[in-house]
Amino acid sequence: MKNTVVYLGLVLSVVGAYAKERPEVKSSMQQMFNSLLNLQPFLASPEKFSNPKNSEIIRKDLNRLATFKHVFPKDMKSEEPGIFTISRMFHETIEDARERFKKGNYDYSRHRLRTATAFCFNCHSRVPSEKNFEDLQKRVEASQLTPFEKADVFAATRQFDKALKSYTDILAVAPKTTMDVVEYTRSLRRALSITVRVKQNPKETLELIDSVAQRKDLPEFILRLAQQWQKDAQYWLDDKSSAKKMTPEELVEKANKLIERAETLQSFPADENGDISYLRASNYLHESLDESPQNKSRIEALYLLGVAYSALQDPTLWDLDRLYFESCIREAPHTEYAKKCYQRYSEKVYMGYTGSAGTFIPDDEQRRLEELRKLSDSKTKSS
Repeated sequence: MKNTVVYLGLVLSVVGAYAKERPEVKSSMQQMFNSLLNLQPFLASPEKFSNPKNSEIIRKDLNRLATFKHVFPKDMKSEEPGIFTISRMFHETIEDARERFKKGNYDYSRHRLRTATAFCFNCHSRVPSEKNFEDLQKRVEASQLTPFEKADVFAATRQFDKALKSYTDILAVAPKTTMDVVEYTRSLRRALSITVRVKQNPKETLELIDSVAQRKDLPEFILRLAQQWQKDAQYWLDDKSSAKKMTPEELVEKANKLIERAETLQSFPADENGDISYLRASNYLHESLDESPQNKSRIEALYLLGVAYSALQDPTLWDLDRLYFESCIREAPHTEYAKKCYQRYSEKVYMGYTGSAGTFIPDDEQRRLEELRKLSDSKTKSS
């Protein structure tokens, strides 16, 4: 099985298969992939994304991405309902980002786009264009991005060896300022995402964690976290089961057990102690969907991916868990999994819009909640 991308794109492996049968779809999607490549240096830097000098370039690629809605034939909904669901969600995410960019809400727009990027990179980068990556490399070097921002671009465009080298270079230097500590912890988590999900290497993962745990110049909370991750990485190293020999359904079952383990390691929902097991679980789930997009455990995989990404809480991805839960509801309406996904989805929405002044959910989000509630309710099945 091929290495998996860090983000949501593996859910779209079925889109890649569909595109092979539709040359016009493949051509259009390749153009959009090029737009995503163009946007990466801007998405990696909040300053560059909000700089008026770059507005026209960004706006042009946003407009090109917005044409995604018109890529697939009208009969797609009946032929491939899963693709229809995901394409709709992608289009809505892009439209939201584009409208927010027009209104000057650059931070929100940027985060939405970073999530949307996840929808496309995997299926288009299975056979990457080296010329595209060479051109991107030149733009990255000329853009004066920080080392952390460059590492993010490498990771987003599947140049994982370069990304891992960039992240570990950051980890070699002790953080001095508050912002240094933030970048250090993010670099550590993203480096682990690569060793766990992409390289699928427990030995390399343990070595990375050991190199951090033995340091004397790091904040105490990082050292405590590394010590817990050491135990979980050792548990993985001792696990002799082979994912390569598992069926898609067995991969989902394995992921479910890892998520149950991760939950026992957490003292509270945002506790990061279970991250290694969550990362492993998400990898198995992605592998399952990559190997057989429409396998009989697909809906369970979507639900579990939502659970995993809720726990991992990657700040570069805006509400990725909600996208999985929504896809689960729309692909399997009026089922038990739809109910479970809606419960998780609605809890995330209410938490996101609740503060010291109370709960204020925007009208468009309330309409979406009601739509998904009806789709999750077995009583509305015959209506």
